[in-house]
Amino acid sequence: MASLSVLLPFWVAAWVSTLSGAQFLPRATYRAPAPRPSGCSAPPTAADPRFTSRFRMPKGLRPFISSKSADEETQPEVSYVYRMASKPANAHYEAACSGLGGVDIRFNDPCAWARGEAQITVAQFTQLCQGATRMIHWHDGADEWGYVNKGKIRTYVASPNGLPWPSSNNDISRHGVWYFPRGWLHGLMCLTPESDGGCVITIFFSGPVSVPIDNHNLDTTLAQAPDEIAAAALNIDVETYRAGRGSFEGSSGPNVNASVASSPLVTMVDESYCKPRCPGILQTRAAPAAVEAADVEKTVPIPGGVKLHQIRQDSFQFAATMSQERTELPPGSFRPLVWVANADALLIVTAGSITLGLQGGLAGSSNPGDAHKTFTEKHLGPGDVAYFPVGRGYWLKEATGEEPAATVTVFNVGNWQSVELSESMALMPPW
Repeated sequence: MASLSVLLPFWVAAWVSTLSGAQFLPRATYRAPAPRPSGCSAPPTAADPRFTSRFRMPKGLRPFISSKSADEETQPEVSYVYRMASKPANAHYEAACSGLGGVDIRFNDPCAWARGEAQITVAQFTQLCQGATRMIHWHDGADEWGYVNKGKIRTYVASPNGLPWPSSNNDISRHGVWYFPRGWLHGLMCLTPESDGGCVITIFFSGPVSVPIDNHNLDTTLAQAPDEIAAAALNIDVETYRAGRGSFEGSSGPNVNASVASSPLVTMVDESYCKPRCPGILQTRAAPAAVEAADVEKTVPIPGGVKLHQIRQDSFQFAATMSQERTELPPGSFRPLVWVANADALLIVTAGSITLGLQGGLAGSSNPGDAHKTFTEKHLGPGDVAYFPVGRGYWLKEATGEEPAATVTVFNVGNWQSVELSESMALMPPW
């Protein structure tokens, strides 16, 4: 039998390996952050420049006429759904992944739903292909949660203080997720070639403003700095920097509707780098910033064959302020009435068609009726999104009765607490 003195070093080594990342991680949040302003000072109108050219005023926000009081008649219709899939792409990069039709990016307009007060926003990137990268960037006001709808994605993020690692580099496949704290420099790359269908990803942000406003692309930051400052940041000499500066000299940051003159959200790596495949990387294993679903999801079956695949910080240690529930709905089934006691939530349909209901919107002194109003939306398809304010009841139902459906719901806390009404009612007194 080996002596304790022999075994101890191995036990200590295992303990240190397990805690090397976790001991430096913040505790998960349990309460939704205080609401922050989105800058939507008033509901959009038909003259709003955000809805000219490429955008039309959302149907749910058109003025309506009724027999209600004058004060009530001034209130626009309000929706908690944004049918993002049917909107024109906010950015289209024709030359990138041309075999798939070019990369498209859509993100929701924060001012077009939830009275402009939603505290989570979303973007979806489609038709990505091998070598297509999300420009290295950071966010000044939002943590980021990402979900892989299709393909394989490489994630990379640098820690500002070397903890819990200097950087985390990971490859994740379908249903895999990542989490990046606000202010941390990061990027993404699709690893799946066009011949295999490329990549689709959905990114959620724990903030109230539109994605490009909160986003800071590296090329813009460099272009706005003096040459010697930018060169020093890249650890190259000034002459080398000036030789390549022309490729982004006019960069002025990503626009809501990206143009040639704006900073690109997606660029392609040199063609030779990923031929025939992108080279492998050393994967981060201790408290990584990106994880495969099989490693972190906890599956909860509920009546009707519905499956809830849940990710909280106890399984995804690095994700301190965001979390996720992925729902699989067999034909005709429903996710029962529930509300989240401590978080706001944003849902995206990933497959099939659903109908959903929200019981109670964001109400105030000027719109008290919303407090107990029912908001029902039918036939939401892949790419459509819904917002559930903290403490409001909601339910989902597969809409066709013939095909399965699936959704992903992301919360703006590390550990959300859901009140499943059927379970809670069983705990109430019999009278």
